Amino acid sequence: MRFFLKAAMVVAFAFFVAGNVISAPATKDTPKAVKIGYVNLEIVFDQYKKTAESRSEFEKERDLQQKEIAKKQEELRKAQESYEKQKDVLKPEEKKKSEEEIQRLQQEFYSFVGAANQKLDEKKNQLIEARLNEIQQAIKDFAIQEKYDFILSSQAVLYGPEGTDITEQVIKFLNKEKK
Repeated sequence: MRFFLKAAMVVAFAFFVAGNVISAPATKDTPKAVKIGYVNLEIVFDQYKKTAESRSEFEKERDLQQKEIAKKQEELRKAQESYEKQKDVLKPEEKKKSEEEIQRLQQEFYSFVGAANQKLDEKKNQLIEARLNEIQQAIKDFAIQEKYDFILSSQAVLYGPEGTDITEQVIKFLNKEKK
């Protein structure tokens, strides 16, 4: 019991000293107060105006790819349908040639779909990276302008006193600055 009492007193004293050091005015002998804030990057990313623009750009690209895929799929379907109608009357060598043609069209289709998906993934990653770089630079600019020593990600913060979550301020700054 005595051990816990001593430990509690040591912890209380440490908090008292730390509180006085952080809140004490900066002088030649004492360190200056550190200004710390944190932001929820997911919210900043979602509410950044250029993120919506990037989503729209990506959706246009995806729609174009889907139209091309649908066109190739229709070509394949027509070839298969034509073959199915004629396969009973075709000579063996014509039948083999038609089957090979359908197989070639299938391979082209699957290759095209794979390439289209890869292209879309690359475009998506490129857009995300561009927005994240802009957000990172805006947070740095905001920190300098508002004289923050540290701005952390909210994922790294288990607790923060009221007023240290600056997510909304950063969003306003970002959307104002990046027009």
